[in-house]
Amino acid sequence: MMASKSPLKIGIVGAGIAGLSAAIALKRAGHAVEVYDDWGFDLKTVGGVEAFQIRHLDGATAQTTWHDSLKDLPQRYGASLRFLRHGDLHTGLLKHLEATEGHPVKLNLETNIADLDCEKGIVRTSDGVEVEKDTIVLANGLGCRFLKHITGDDHPLLDTELSFFRYVTSAQEFYDDPNIRPLFENQDDEICFFHNFAAGTSIVTYRCEGGRARAINVFARRPPSNGAKADRSARASRSDLLDMARDFHPSIKAILQKAPEEGIFSYPLLVRDPLTRYVNGKVVVIGDAAHVMRPQQGQGASIAIESTGCLEVLFQEIGKEDVQSRLKLFEKLRLGRCGPVHVFSNMPMGPDGYSWMLKKIKPFWDGFKPLPPPGSRPVSKPFRDFIYSYNVQEESRKALAEAQR
Repeated sequence: MMASKSPLKIGIVGAGIAGLSAAIALKRAGHAVEVYDDWGFDLKTVGGVEAFQIRHLDGATAQTTWHDSLKDLPQRYGASLRFLRHGDLHTGLLKHLEATEGHPVKLNLETNIADLDCEKGIVRTSDGVEVEKDTIVLANGLGCRFLKHITGDDHPLLDTELSFFRYVTSAQEFYDDPNIRPLFENQDDEICFFHNFAAGTSIVTYRCEGGRARAINVFARRPPSNGAKADRSARASRSDLLDMARDFHPSIKAILQKAPEEGIFSYPLLVRDPLTRYVNGKVVVIGDAAHVMRPQQGQGASIAIESTGCLEVLFQEIGKEDVQSRLKLFEKLRLGRCGPVHVFSNMPMGPDGYSWMLKKIKPFWDGFKPLPPPGSRPVSKPFRDFIYSYNVQEESRKALAEAQR
């Protein structure tokens, strides 16, 4: 840990993955951090499972349509690809925050932030309390109400009319089923996609919890009974999932028979057009608050954590007089990084997806760099080369050194 000239007082709005990662990074940078949120935790400690391949199977025939090995990732990019549940990562971040050396972080998990003053660095709680900070990090997720404070414009969430439905089942029970076993027999640990593009339905599955469990995610058009677009408390039933997969192969339907009868978590897929500003005054926005991503590239949490790595580098050896210039450097670095990943993640599937991507990526992309070619699948090598080859701390140190010349 490199200490600052004098610890800055930093407020973080949001105690999710982005917020906790920011707290760890800025605590390591030597600052006094306070986190605000208005909900608690109910998490389990589990482990991620390394994936060695990706497979796409046709939903109607259960035949493989595309396969890509991931075994070269450690050599090519310096790390493997691991799949964790959201709660697993959250739990790990909480433990890491406690173990990180530095000024104690104050967690206010029953505090609602009602307003901000970007220029003065003030957060106002719903109880009328005002707290002044040297820097405020907005990391309170896709429901962030303060984006107009940053950009001056409204940035409404856009409804894709899709939802994803999640449940977890025992990996052993999964493999013991004679209808399911042939789909995965003699296969390396993987992320496996079953597609029915005509119906707009996909099923994604991978092992988690140290290999003891298997996560199943169903992406489909939201049934009318599933509630309004912002209703994250909506639940689905097993019969709902089976109806979404009515045209799938019987062996794939057998996977959905492992779902609970009721109470399956349902998350509306909402998106937002890319922001062109992340900073105003003493306030910076990161994570889902800045760039809501569909899960097809698996980068929502990763890019949020990466942004906190940038903050850690830029906020070392910093005084109050340096905050504005460091935040502007952060914005320059992260717009050119988060913007493209945001666009790649939200690119629609189908014939119009690539032209959509070309239009949306223009503000963020260097025209001299080649883009992934048409037909590139999510998480395929053209996307991996851009997303996984980036070293955030190295790039941040390089940009800081150039700025200080």
